Amino acid sequence: MGARVLINGTRYYMWKSTTAAAAFFLLAACAEDKEQLKAQSDEAAKAIAQAAAQVAQQDDARCQSYGRPGSAAYIDCRTSLKNDRAAMQK
Repeated sequence: MGARVLINGTRYYMWKSTTAAAAFFLLAACAEDKEQLKAQSDEAAKAIAQAAAQVAQQDDARCQSYGRPGSAAYIDCRTSLKNDRAAMQK
C-alpha cells in the first residue's frame, strides 16, 4: 500500500493519487501519439497523391509526343509506361 500522509488530521494515500496521475499522463500521451500518427499518415497520403499526379502529368506530356490523347499511339505509350512501372515494383 502507498505511503500514508496525515494532513490536518486527514489521512491521504499518495499511492492512489500517484497511480491516477500516471494513468492520466499515459492516456494523454497515447492520445497525442494517435493524433501525431494520423497527421503523419494524412501528410504521407497527400504526398503520394501529389507524386501520382506529377507522374501522370509527365506521362501525358511524354505520350503526347507519340500522338493525340485517345489515339492508338498515345494509348500504347501510356499502357507501356504503366506496365513498365508495374514490372519495376515486383
